[in-house]
Amino acid sequence: WQWESLEAMGIPPEEIPHFTNPAFWLHYFPPIGMSDLKKMGLHVDWRRSFITTEINPYYDSFVKWQFSLLRKKGKVVFGTRPTIYSIKDKQPCADHDRSSGEGVLPQEYTLIKMELQHPYPPVLKELEHKKVILPAATLRPETMYGQTNFWVLPDGTYGVYEVNDKEVFVCSPRSALNMAYQQLSRIPNQVCKIMDVKGCDLLGACV
Repeated sequence: WQWESLEAMGIPPEEIPHFTNPAFWLHYFPPIGMSDLKKMGLHVDWRRSFITTEINPYYDSFVKWQFSLLRKKGKVVFGTRPTIYSIKDKQPCADHDRSSGEGVLPQEYTLIKMELQHPYPPVLKELEHKKVILPAATLRPETMYGQTNFWVLPDGTYGVYEVNDKEVFVCSPRSALNMAYQQLSRIPNQVCKIMDVKGCDLLGACV
């Protein structure tokens, strides 16, 4: 993949292994770019060119100073945003980091919290002191106003997961894992499972 891309650019095979070093890219391509721009007749004062990474200590110091000052003034803060995230690598997974799935973006759902009413089904008796939520994810929340029932798979296995000190969610393991990385778990980025329940155990319950 990356090897083939570099080969297609005319880079000799014996030089390709050097591209495992990120700094090699910075020294290899700029001269080629400059040469091509000169051939196009572009007039540039190349004395003013510089590399904008930490390999350039002057630029690196400038960026550190800039962001330190902005943070001190409260103009930049730590926060979260929707992104494709790799649980394995524990970091955002941008387009070019993926072997497949380029162009895939986060899909926004609206989570409807369907609260289970007392008395709870016998299988959930030990959770009487907590709010039991059957979360429903939808792309069209405006359609929920006319809802008359809540469907579960009778032979399906659902998990009961702690979301915070007062609420638990009944949902699939995959949903719980995804929500754990979206601040919907008692312990961030970690699934807090209490028990398993069968869909048939929830039939007839009131929400």
